[in-house]
Amino acid sequence: MRLLIETHHPAHVHFFKHAIREWRERGDEVLVLGRDRDVMRRLLEAYSWIPHRIVTSAGRTNRFPLVEMLQRQLHVASAVLRFRPDAVLSLMGSYTQSATLLGKPNVIFTDSEFQHFNHRIAHPFARVILTPECFSKDLGQKQRRYRGYHELAFLHPTRFEPDPSVLQHMPEAEPGNYVVLRISAWDTLHDVGEHGLGPHLDELLEMLQAQGPVFIVPEGDSLPARWEHLRLQVPAERFHDALAHASLVVTEGASTASECACLGVPSVYVNSTRRGYLDEQEQRYGLVHNFTSAREALPRVRQLLAQPPSSATLAEARQRLLDEHIDVTRHVIDQVDELLGAPSRDKRRPPHEGRAT
Repeated sequence: MRLLIETHHPAHVHFFKHAIREWRERGDEVLVLGRDRDVMRRLLEAYSWIPHRIVTSAGRTNRFPLVEMLQRQLHVASAVLRFRPDAVLSLMGSYTQSATLLGKPNVIFTDSEFQHFNHRIAHPFARVILTPECFSKDLGQKQRRYRGYHELAFLHPTRFEPDPSVLQHMPEAEPGNYVVLRISAWDTLHDVGEHGLGPHLDELLEMLQAQGPVFIVPEGDSLPARWEHLRLQVPAERFHDALAHASLVVTEGASTASECACLGVPSVYVNSTRRGYLDEQEQRYGLVHNFTSAREALPRVRQLLAQPPSSATLAEARQRLLDEHIDVTRHVIDQVDELLGAPSRDKRRPPHEGRAT
């Protein structure tokens, strides 16, 4: 089996990395098309088992990257012609229209309801669209729902075990005594008209610093120079180790909030866009606190700092979340096998399990 995977965001690398390892271990051929954006190049280089090509770079006009969009379409088409995949896989499907036009089935994984433009341009070209059960939109006959979150493709306990040695690279950090702040660049097409912390960033950081160590994880060049000394200085592939030992995470990024839920770490999500999975993680498990206004979010942050949930409460909520959801990597592999008619997995080599960096 030959699989071409189109990725253009660091989260896409995490989503596919364990499936890629298993596919390659059983003898399948995989090629990943990457992008020089934020920490994406670093991640692809860190995961030595991922064959990849960096085909485009995020430019200064990332909000309306028309030139890069055309370039990526051409690179996907070129890879289809040269690599000759049996299928093309992607998150969101933004650049895989050319694959369908060249006769290759597209498998799209999506979990973001608000990306209406992306859905319009990508979904007509999909063979199948896989979404979490909590995805609130009906995408028609191509849609297949599963009980999981994208983040459980790489943070399910069969795939990931937090390594506390990361704290050696974080000044004054001890398990449960620091806060992580994730800020977004707000420079992509789907960010137009949206907002997060905005002018409340300084107020938030002053509040957080009064409680203990704070580490900022900025997207791109979004970190103001006055806060540069708080930047988290660990390798990109160790980010989830750092996240797992935090007492609280405040984030403008939805993926980070969901990662925290999967790790049993409370988070406050501040963003004008909503997600079905974050609503579920708040309403069913109490692990995420969603706000579309920074002004409304700050009192909750203050409350969580003053009265943090007990470790027992967090552990129980996380265990319920895990018990009620699947190993998403396993589902990804099974769905692709079903589409392409691959042999059942009991006839193949056993999967690689355990901790992955």
